[in-house]
Amino acid sequence: MSHPTASTLLTRTSPALPIDWYFDPRIYALEQELLFKRGANYVGHELMTPAQGDFHVLDWLHGGGKMLVNNRNEEGNRVELLSNVCRHRQAQMLQGRGNAQHIVCPFHRWTYDTRGQLMGAPHFPNNPCLHLNKTTLSNWNGLLFAGPRDIHTDLSKLGVAADMDFAGFVYESTQITEYKFNWKTFIEVYLEDYHVVPYHPGLGNFVNCDELKWEYGEMYSVQTVGVQDHLSNPGSAVYNRWHQQVKRYREGSDPAHGAIWLTYYPALMVEWYPHTLVVSNIIPTGVDSCLNVVEFYYPEDIALFEREFVEAEQAAYRETAIEDDDICYGMQKGRKALYEQGLSQAGPYQSPMEDGMVHFHEWLRRMIEPHL
Repeated sequence: MSHPTASTLLTRTSPALPIDWYFDPRIYALEQELLFKRGANYVGHELMTPAQGDFHVLDWLHGGGKMLVNNRNEEGNRVELLSNVCRHRQAQMLQGRGNAQHIVCPFHRWTYDTRGQLMGAPHFPNNPCLHLNKTTLSNWNGLLFAGPRDIHTDLSKLGVAADMDFAGFVYESTQITEYKFNWKTFIEVYLEDYHVVPYHPGLGNFVNCDELKWEYGEMYSVQTVGVQDHLSNPGSAVYNRWHQQVKRYREGSDPAHGAIWLTYYPALMVEWYPHTLVVSNIIPTGVDSCLNVVEFYYPEDIALFEREFVEAEQAAYRETAIEDDDICYGMQKGRKALYEQGLSQAGPYQSPMEDGMVHFHEWLRRMIEPHL
């Protein structure tokens, strides 16, 4: 008598993913086609290029082959995604970020305007009229998207939209981390609060997960957690600095929340912390590798005059991120051990702390399973 496998039983009652979904190249190829190529595809925030002529090369996107450029028009800021590759001998042209009236290739001096139109090609009798490719972007609260999905429809009912307002904020920095595990593992850890208290002594004594509230849409989920009373008991030396900066800046009053964590599927996270907004974008680079591109934004007065606040917040964020890395790598190793044995196992979900993972897994199954 044959018995159904554990994964077969679980998929009848639970959306937990089979182990091979984290390692099978065919699943990865389906995800790339169905989730990412057809997604909204975040590329950056308009605050990266606040003034006319500002450019910001996206090092993580095609190896720096794309850049944001502010081409202000009568309607205000208009940020476009422009190719950073010269049409003559395909050299990258700009580096980093700055302001330019023209885009000039350093090798043969082909010159383009900031809208990508070729203005001149030395020693060519006629203008070859080879212009830079560009993409018009969709804008939601300053977040810029280059993909086909309609971000405005997807987030039209988002209850925390007002908390994700970047007005009065400025871009501070980007940090990029490379990981050697499947992209879904990162999102799963982000979407559950079950591990916060036992594994994050710093974060667990800053936020109060007993006050966890969930919000769901078809393409997103939101976790809102409370703040520990008066931030009186920091769980680590790093978080003690962050507690002190928050209390000093707020003159002792508690913030409205400890954190708000928005996940816009498949892999964009927008995070609210006291006087801080963080955008975290997971980019799959292989079936068992991904990048996390993290952007930090602060109110202008903090960014310009409160460097200790910025450094304390980023140190606390980094401490928690390193702890999350440990969990992700532990899950990757355990799942790979099962995969190599041809086994598939999944445990129960803790509710309400892992409800967001349930929502994410259900969404993934709806998107992928019809194509298997």
